[in-house]
This record gives sequence, C-alpha cells and structure tokens, in this order.
Amino acid sequence: MRLLPNAALVAAATLLCVTLSPSKGESQTLPPAAPSPSASPNPAATNAPNPIGPALGPNDPCTSINAIVTRPSVTNSVCTVRPNHVSIETGYLNTSFRAGGNTVTYPNAAVRIGTQIPALELDVSPPTAQRTNAGGVTTATTDVGAGLKYVFGYTPRFNWGGQAFFTAPTGLNGGSSNGTTSVYALNAGYTLTPVFSLATTLSSGSLTNGAQRWNSFVPSLVLGASLPNATGLFAEIARYSNANGPGSATRTQYLFGVSRGIGPRVQLDASTAFSPTASTGKYTSLGFGASFYF
Repeated sequence: MRLLPNAALVAAATLLCVTLSPSKGESQTLPPAAPSPSASPNPAATNAPNPIGPALGPNDPCTSINAIVTRPSVTNSVCTVRPNHVSIETGYLNTSFRAGGNTVTYPNAAVRIGTQIPALELDVSPPTAQRTNAGGVTTATTDVGAGLKYVFGYTPRFNWGGQAFFTAPTGLNGGSSNGTTSVYALNAGYTLTPVFSLATTLSSGSLTNGAQRWNSFVPSLVLGASLPNATGLFAEIARYSNANGPGSATRTQYLFGVSRGIGPRVQLDASTAFSPTASTGKYTSLGFGASFYF
C-alpha cells in the first residue's frame, strides 16, 4: 500500500498480482509474497507533466509512484503503469512459524509494463526463491506468472479497477503448484480525508497442488495515512478461505507498514505481518522492499 504525498492515500502482493500459487503439499501456508498491493484516489491530480506520465483527466489518481506501487500489502493498487513506462517492484520477506522453522523469500519481483492503452498494463512475475529452514535447509523456486490490470474508472474520491493473473507450473524443488492457477480480482480505493483513505481488493483464485483443485476467496481492507515528505503508514487485514487446501480453515493475516518516496521514481517500504489463526499455522513476518519506475 502506498500513500499519495500531500493528497490521498494509496493502499499498498505477486502480485494480484499477489502470488497465491501453493507449494506442493502445503497450499497457501505462507503469507503472499509481496507484490501485494495500493489504491486510492488523488483528487488533486492535474494534467501537468510529471515523471510518471500524463494524467488521463482532472481526477486521475495515477499520477505518482506512490499511487502505482502495489507492494507490500495484499490489497492491490487500482492504478496502472502509463504507456512507455515500466515499474519494477522487489523485496525480501522472512516468515517465522510458531510451530518452528522459517522461510525467506526473495526477490518477490513484479514487472509491470504500461501498454499503449493508458488504463491497461501487463504484469509479469519472475520466479522467486524460497529458502526454508525446518530441520534442514531447502531452497525452492516458485512458478512464473503473467496477467493484465485495468483501471475501470474514477471520481474525485473513488476509483476502481480489476485484474487477472495466471501462473504456469515452472517452479523447482517443491516450489511449484504442479498445475496452472488463475486469480481474478476487483480493486477499489476511497479517499476519506486528505490524510486518510481506504482501499480493498476482492480476489478469487482457482488453485491446485497437482492432485486437487479448489477455489480460494481473499478479501482485504487497508487503511492508510499520508505524512509529510512522501511518507505513509498503513494497516491491513486479509482473510484466505481454504488456506491450506480444499475444505481447510480460513486464515486471517494482519499487516502493518511504512513507505517512503525517494524522489519521483523510487519508493522504499518496510512491513511486519502476523497470523493468529492456530488451525492454519501461526506465523510472523518481517519484510523490506524497493520499487523503481522507468
């Protein structure tokens, strides 16, 4: 989630481009590898030139890197990358499980490419490494994915859009879902005040572990606050149905973080998350990331 400096917020992951593809035998046991996301309107946007690209209208919310970046939250930004521009988002996530062991994932990369249709972008998720230490160290790589994201519309306070994302079973050493997966999501953001805003993503995924296929519904809601100097704070709740496979319990995750713009084309973030749901495995995580706009 990201916050628009001196204006509205941006709600901050693979992106959903959140990576929902499960590992063999333990679907969705980890929090989503960031890309995850940031959406909120910017009523102060104008058609003035800026490094992100031209605004599409007087209420266009997608006129800063803060509005476009989607990590590290589960909630995705409504905004898309402008034509002839590319956004690269990457990060590091260390997750510790209450039952023992931890998993480190990196680079959690998302490559977002603006198309010649201003409201449409192409999303690509390269493989991510997963290094797990649980009675022994193993390293796996996740499946590659690709999708499309589109801004449906916006008003001075409200914006909305959608996206679709698909993965292919290319992961190695237990990091693959062993089949294709698909995720469809609706994103929306609403400005409460010049400081506070809300954003939400409602996603539905068709997941598999190779032997079984099931659906998972993941709603998320994030509250953000914009501070001076392009700094933002955010808090999020997300829930994952069938979190560990077909017929399994729903997992709840809470995430808190901070983002900071370093000039008009670079943004840094830090976040922590935890799940108190014992039936799906309690965990805590700490993550750091950086996003670059070209």
